[in-house]
Amino acid sequence: MSGHSTLRRQVLAWVSIPMGILWAISVYMDYDIAKRYVNVAYDRALLESALDIGRQVRVLRGRIYVDLPEVAIQMLRTRETGQLYYMVTGPDREFITGEPDIKPAPPSENGQANYYNETYRGQAVRIAAIQLPVETEDVRGQVTVHVVENQRARTELIRELSIGFALPQALVAFCAFIVIWFSVTRALAPLAALRHEIEQRSHRDLSPLPIARVPSEVRPLIESMNALLHRLSAVLSSQQRFIADAAHQLRTPIAGLRTQTELALRQSAPEQVRATLNQLQTAAERTTHLVNQLLSLARAEPSAERTQAMEKLDVVALARATTTEWVPRALARGIDLGFDGPDTSEHVSGDDFLLREMLGNLIDNAIRYTQNGGHVTVKLTRIRDDIEVDVEDNGPGIPENERDAVLERFHRVLGTGVEGCGLGLAIVREIVLRHGGRIRLLAGTAGRGTLAQVLLPAAA
Repeated sequence: MSGHSTLRRQVLAWVSIPMGILWAISVYMDYDIAKRYVNVAYDRALLESALDIGRQVRVLRGRIYVDLPEVAIQMLRTRETGQLYYMVTGPDREFITGEPDIKPAPPSENGQANYYNETYRGQAVRIAAIQLPVETEDVRGQVTVHVVENQRARTELIRELSIGFALPQALVAFCAFIVIWFSVTRALAPLAALRHEIEQRSHRDLSPLPIARVPSEVRPLIESMNALLHRLSAVLSSQQRFIADAAHQLRTPIAGLRTQTELALRQSAPEQVRATLNQLQTAAERTTHLVNQLLSLARAEPSAERTQAMEKLDVVALARATTTEWVPRALARGIDLGFDGPDTSEHVSGDDFLLREMLGNLIDNAIRYTQNGGHVTVKLTRIRDDIEVDVEDNGPGIPENERDAVLERFHRVLGTGVEGCGLGLAIVREIVLRHGGRIRLLAGTAGRGTLAQVLLPAAA
């Protein structure tokens, strides 16, 4: 399983990644809220300190000073949040008292408290500045009180609050991940059981897979797999029957060849040897025909190698040329073989070799089962979206109850007296199905003979 993405991993990844992103967003929002409220609280405390200092502003003989008791100064220096520094400036921004190196606040437009961050004596500080009015007979104006506080305490509090918020949320997210992992594992249990069953199966077992406990989302996949197993079982069964039938059909002529060969070896008279060799040649021709038919049938069956062999073909020219090739064979039997087709081209998408094999088998079948002096006609017409190829003879015909059976392998109509292996029409059916067409056997004109009717889809 290593190196491959499992369904469980994908589900957990698609759940955990958004969960992690949401957790990060939540932590950031909690940090921002904590920072805002901590700053508000500390700024208010800083403002209170500035107001306390401002309340101690006095004017004596035209001079402004701050009457700050020693106790208050000690309290400013020993606060839990760190030492406070202050500076008071007069109406003309002149220094009055405190720490003279504090950077003055920018002018306030609305007269409210002004807060700003600065660096003081190498440390990050927060400064609160407020302007307070002074109105006496000697002095009129505003004094500005600056109070400076180190930001270390508020930064530590913000960090503690953020961690206090983030840890419980991380624990909740982790518990949720465990619950999701357990739920996904339980939900995928039927698939694991199905995989185990498939792994334990024999390669000969093509029975349908159980779908009773399979989730509805996976049921269509299992049903498609069962349909594939059914088709595969049908194909394998067909191949097994084909192999068994082929072995049975080949056993007899091969045994005959061996018997006649042994007989020819024991004979001494030239006339007897010649007669036996003639029989041997006839048997060899029948065996060759049977083998060729078996090879044609195997080639007509669907295969991945020939899927790409389809091409656009002029079926009129193909039918005319194939019919012409069989004229000498028909003349040797005294049979009139003719072709009736349109002068224009008609096209189908197919395999040139297979279509010639199909038509050749139909013509060969018609010639074999038609009496001397009979006639066979190959006719081609266009019917809407199909090309109809008819091969009609005036021979003895095929009984209606056997017309479907003769399309099966190795099935032959009894009592015809014609040599054959029963594969010609089976090959034709495989080729027609391979090209998406249809075939049916009908009675010929006036109910005499046989009409083999093939319908092939016309090319776009």
